[in-house]
Amino acid sequence: MIRNYFVIALRSIRKHLSYAAINILGLSLGLATCMLLMMWIGHELRYDRFYPRASAIHRVSLEYAAGGQVSKIALSPTALLPTLVREFPEVEAGVRLSNPSDDNAFVLQHGDKLFEEQHFYYADSTFFKVFGLELAAGNPDKALTQPQSVVFTQSMAKKYFGTDDVMGKTLQVNGKEYQVTGLLRDQPGYTMLPFDFIASFVSLRQAHEPPIWWSANYTTYVLLRDQADVAALSDKLNRLVAKEVAGDIQGEGNYVRYNFLPLPDIRLRSDMDNEEVPVGNLQYVYIFGFVALLVLIIACINYINLATARATDRAREVGVRKVAGAMRTQLFLQFICESLVITWIALALAFILARLALPLFNYMTGVPFDASMFLRPAALGMAVVFTTLLACLAGAYPALVITGFSPVKVLKGNFKTSGKGLWLRQGLVVFQFCASIVLIVGTLVVLHQLSYIRDKKLGFDKERVVVLTADARTQQVFSALKTEIERQGISQQVGRAMESPTLIGGGYSLNKHTDSDREGMNVTAMAIDPGFIPTLGMELVAGRNITEGDFEQLAHDTTYAFILNENALQQWGLDPEKAIGTPVHLNGRRGTVTGVVRDFHFASLQHQIGPLVLFTEEIYHGNVFVKLKGRDIQQEVAALRTICQRLLPHRPFEYHFLDQEYDALYQNEQRMGTVSTAFAVLAIAIACMGLFGLVAFSAAQKTKEIGIRKVMGATVPGIVLLITKDFTRLVLIAVVVGLPLAYWLMSSWLQGFAYRTAVGTGPIVLAFLVVTLIAFVTAGVQALQAALVNPVKTLRNE
Repeated sequence: MIRNYFVIALRSIRKHLSYAAINILGLSLGLATCMLLMMWIGHELRYDRFYPRASAIHRVSLEYAAGGQVSKIALSPTALLPTLVREFPEVEAGVRLSNPSDDNAFVLQHGDKLFEEQHFYYADSTFFKVFGLELAAGNPDKALTQPQSVVFTQSMAKKYFGTDDVMGKTLQVNGKEYQVTGLLRDQPGYTMLPFDFIASFVSLRQAHEPPIWWSANYTTYVLLRDQADVAALSDKLNRLVAKEVAGDIQGEGNYVRYNFLPLPDIRLRSDMDNEEVPVGNLQYVYIFGFVALLVLIIACINYINLATARATDRAREVGVRKVAGAMRTQLFLQFICESLVITWIALALAFILARLALPLFNYMTGVPFDASMFLRPAALGMAVVFTTLLACLAGAYPALVITGFSPVKVLKGNFKTSGKGLWLRQGLVVFQFCASIVLIVGTLVVLHQLSYIRDKKLGFDKERVVVLTADARTQQVFSALKTEIERQGISQQVGRAMESPTLIGGGYSLNKHTDSDREGMNVTAMAIDPGFIPTLGMELVAGRNITEGDFEQLAHDTTYAFILNENALQQWGLDPEKAIGTPVHLNGRRGTVTGVVRDFHFASLQHQIGPLVLFTEEIYHGNVFVKLKGRDIQQEVAALRTICQRLLPHRPFEYHFLDQEYDALYQNEQRMGTVSTAFAVLAIAIACMGLFGLVAFSAAQKTKEIGIRKVMGATVPGIVLLITKDFTRLVLIAVVVGLPLAYWLMSSWLQGFAYRTAVGTGPIVLAFLVVTLIAFVTAGVQALQAALVNPVKTLRNE
């Protein structure tokens, strides 16, 4: 009997091939969309879950408030971990991590191999105990106990030594010799700890200094025991910390506290200001999950609509079968089998489409997914189970409708489709195009916001600025480097700074000292040299720039020069001109305000511009900025390479452009815009396929009516209008429902940006025109084809 069901299903598909093709193609597009988007969602959700006890590992981060401002950073001081391990039995073990190579790339050398590395971490000897990682070679308990010892991954071993046999060998790290004490297997790419090298924490000078509660420069992770109450532990820790730092916290509303965040939650739930690896966005996971579901629902709606619309065609078949003794359950199973055949064929086609689209999808998301992921047993099993459930759900209503026909009415010829089924089909069409409108408006608003970000005036010039990594030896020859760059005509503007102006992360406390008051606030701060401001085209609104004389003064009596931005002065209620000469101190650095720089964006546009301080301190200049003249970029970069290789032979010539850093801040938004555009087009295409099929069926049902109308003198435009008016009305209803919904959703999304464009009328009007035009053309083409049929062909049997 089951075999018979499938044979009949195949015959029905072959007999109504055009409708089956619409269903299969629509479902395959929907399933392929789900496969790709769910693969991306799974990638985001599995971050750092590969560690054996990932859920028990928590990062402890610092939150502090001063002067009404709250700062959250993913760092902590050296005193935190010893206190946690000593005072709280809930903590099984802990580890401090530091990655100084992230801000200032390390130079590693073995023989003639010389590379810059930005994933060179330092960690306590408890690293492997906390994260539960096994070494391919070496003792995890002893690998990080001695100074100048390092563990690295197998890929790095092959990069530098060409083999896995590296135990005991040495590697030059910034001119110092490190011994290899362990080999670690390569870790997956979905991690917030992308280390290539792990050196012993005792190699750092700070490891031998007394633990302190200030100067947070390290990331602290703790492994909690089973059944540990994180909330209670956090509360006890913060009460202890409040006592430890009570003498340093003054003023109403000022506080210091530490927050615990599970390791797997960092990727999507962190709200820290200075994450080393760009975090994801949980909102985008929900959005793409919603898009995947929406596209699949639209495809399912096509199946339900076409199946119920064809109920009249199947009525006589069902009537005859019932008279012949078929039970309703048997008929229901027959139509479910037909649904299963269609969805399974669609699933096979979906695998092919997803495989073909994978390279493009990888490019759009920036994640190197592999085609083998589709063939994993778990993925295949889930796909088959999901598709089977989908077939049963999508096919259940049409099957119930068709098998519910009364054989007496059908065989007498007075059967009519119910108004209830018609209303359902109309409602589903409205839903399809309503969803399409939301996707179109959403895509247009995302693209408009990205355009706004690209064109926004940042307060500094990011174009044609080359960024080079600097170290102590670079500082020694910087004067000669700058002179040679200017002499060869590459640039007249060269400057240095601690960090990049696109993302300054240093958290400091700035205090003003006068005879009558003492005021403090949290600020972002960065050390610069005299060339930084002119190189980046920043504007001083009062006072003067830092000069070489300020550095000489600093060397003479440790008096600093400070440049504040406008926002910092607003916090204090000072006019720029009156602020010049104000005595201040920054985390112990004492000096005066020498200038005021116009506000510029030193973080993502998702954040408001905050108070900023630029100050003199040469040892912290980790970046060199060269403003190219731009006459011939390639030639100027080649000349710069030659100069650097001659003056800086100790490090490879590695560079990037400042505008690339800025674009990297919005990778998530860029990808969201690209992916949403692609799948909005898919959703509209699938909806139009369904509309095309419904109009075709409607026209087929009215072939004799159309023939009679033509004989009676009806025009082709009139007949086209007759066929399409109902569908056009449904699309207009979808517009009325969908546009306000889309406006509300995208207004909510834009609230995540401190600096944003408005939804505006442009996306609304364009979405209306696009959907209406596409729907009318889709329905009109099919209606026109029906209207042009010779009435003799349709009426000759009457």
